[in-house]
Amino acid sequence: MKIYAALSKFTLLTFMIMSFVFTACKDDEKEPDPQVDDNPIVGIWQLTSVSAETPGTLPLLSQLPTVAPCYLDLKLTFKSDNILTTADCPVAVLAISQLAPVGDGSTWKVNGDMLNLKSGSTSKDFKFTQTSTELTVVANTETDATKPAVNALLKFKKL
Repeated sequence: MKIYAALSKFTLLTFMIMSFVFTACKDDEKEPDPQVDDNPIVGIWQLTSVSAETPGTLPLLSQLPTVAPCYLDLKLTFKSDNILTTADCPVAVLAISQLAPVGDGSTWKVNGDMLNLKSGSTSKDFKFTQTSTELTVVANTETDATKPAVNALLKFKKL
């Protein structure tokens, strides 16, 4: 009977050790590394001017300082995880959101000389040029696709 009890304890101990070894050696799944976009647009950009590409085609631009007096304080942050955030002038964000999908939950992507901005189900492409310190985004203000484009130039400086 003593041999049977000893074998039972040995078997139980062996089973417990094997269970521990198998669970300890489990293959842990790693979470994928977050995508990081190293495009030069990543950073904080402050709006420096809004103008008509062709002078005289956007007379409403003269009202911008009245409607959104803080518009030159507007900052866009292009994060390396392709999230776009805004700061310092919610009135300007509201005004610009009529032309471009910016605001909470917006994302960005660069493809060549095109900047894609997306917010919810709204996605829009913009032609842009960039240096290490300046960014110019061309936004079509014409909402009727049958008419020629009337472009506004949004110029930013990198902070």
